[in-house]
Amino acid sequence: MIKPIYHQVNCREQNKVDLRQAKAVLKYKPDIIIFELPEKNNSPETVFNKYNCRQKPVVKIKLIKKNLKKSAKQFGYALSDIKVWENIEYLWQQEKNVLLYNIDGPTELRQEFFEVWQNMYPSAKKNWLWWVSIYLRDRIMANHLQSILKKYKFQKNPVILIFLQNFHWQHVKFLLKNPTSQEIWQYYFGKFSEINIKTISHRIKKNNKLFYRYWKKYSDF
Repeated sequence: MIKPIYHQVNCREQNKVDLRQAKAVLKYKPDIIIFELPEKNNSPETVFNKYNCRQKPVVKIKLIKKNLKKSAKQFGYALSDIKVWENIEYLWQQEKNVLLYNIDGPTELRQEFFEVWQNMYPSAKKNWLWWVSIYLRDRIMANHLQSILKKYKFQKNPVILIFLQNFHWQHVKFLLKNPTSQEIWQYYFGKFSEINIKTISHRIKKNNKLFYRYWKKYSDF
């Protein structure tokens, strides 16, 4: 059984560059990097993991950088990610085959989350449905990370850089401990007296059909 060595690093989502994650790539020289980016086709795999260091698809990396430059016009912190990619490329050039995974929920779930709660944080944290959307993303992320670790065969103690925001990482670490459904309920929803395990599914269905679809597929209840 492997015993990962985790290093979690935030990125300030502000209109300026934050190089902490980029610097962490060179400092820790990780075996795996976990991004808070949407899965594709129910998988956290990225195309880069299919190739050895000398055969990485350069065209795709250039496209990612190009799109990040465009995004930076609206979200300045996107420039931070360009430096992350440059440092990953550097490690590949040094024959360090860093594996990359996107473990967040699918794009439609993330978009629904941001559209529903836009401009409502932090007051949204007092809404039980907001915690439903957080729990769904956390559960998907934990599932993906568990799957990645089960398949990983190269190192007994892989160094894993976690580029999830600390808020999500604390939740994912909790879920990785395989808590009971009652413990999960208390962790996410215990403070909301207006809902319970028996009624929450119906309440979600009534309020948001997309959240309900993911709830039926991923929830522990």
